[in-house]
Amino acid sequence: MTRHPDVTVIMPAYKAMDTIAESIRSVQSQTLQNWELIVVDDGSPDETAQIAIAAAGNDRRISVIQRCNRGPSLARNHGAGLARADVLAFLDADDLWAPQRLEGMLLALAEKPHAGVTFSRTRFLDANTLLLGTLTPHRAVLSAADLFAENAVCSTSNIVCRKALFEETGGFNPDLAFAEDQDWLLRVALGTDWKIMGLDEEWFFYRSSDASQSADLERMRLGWLRMVDAAHSAFPERAPRAARLAYGPLHRQLARRALRMARPAEALRFLALAFRYNPGLLLRQPRRTALTILGTLISFLPHRKLKELVAK
Repeated sequence: MTRHPDVTVIMPAYKAMDTIAESIRSVQSQTLQNWELIVVDDGSPDETAQIAIAAAGNDRRISVIQRCNRGPSLARNHGAGLARADVLAFLDADDLWAPQRLEGMLLALAEKPHAGVTFSRTRFLDANTLLLGTLTPHRAVLSAADLFAENAVCSTSNIVCRKALFEETGGFNPDLAFAEDQDWLLRVALGTDWKIMGLDEEWFFYRSSDASQSADLERMRLGWLRMVDAAHSAFPERAPRAARLAYGPLHRQLARRALRMARPAEALRFLALAFRYNPGLLLRQPRRTALTILGTLISFLPHRKLKELVAK
């Protein structure tokens, strides 16, 4: 009898021929080896699927599925429906994990039966996988208010969850092009008793690239607003106040992303919106807000070293 995997890794892929092999290797390099990896090629017009098949080689733990393009949320949901493990982990085809990630995440879920989702801190990489001087803050347990604001999970690639919870909450919303991870996490936080638990470990590496979807910050902002509307509709008694308080931090987060991508004009615009929505932001969250202001101002000057400092 074939042993069931401890965890199913789901990797949606679209036009990822330059990065997918490295992402697959980061799964193969895990200290926990009893996993299965389901790569869902979402109708890539390039050689993404062929490169994934070649990277898998004779590794029978990896399957590559090709389907017509329907978006990353449906690709992830499709992979989850095929999963044999009781725990799901998601990894985009351009992101990377530290070798001990899966082992540590599964241990945390085993030790914390009230936790339905675990995540780690995030290190940011540039397009060439060089470390940038940024690291997301540690949050032991995420509330709805946290998720409406600066989502410490950062990406679906940082989500490890119980399969039963994923099915209970309906998976990712295919109508959202952005913020689908926050939308799902909000349904967990607002609609279930499960906890979203953060680990103070640097186990996830997020690749920042102008070619990535997340580089389109204005579309990200509009997607976030659609996510807020969806939360209002689903949880009218619980969502509005938390969302209202989060408009300022959300726009500050977008300003920080713009700084990481060396786009100072966008950073300034988002920072102005942050104070428009939340004039008291500097008083409520002084350190992070002050650093963002300083970083934005310095970004207009030719002092790269200073910009790296304030982005930390």
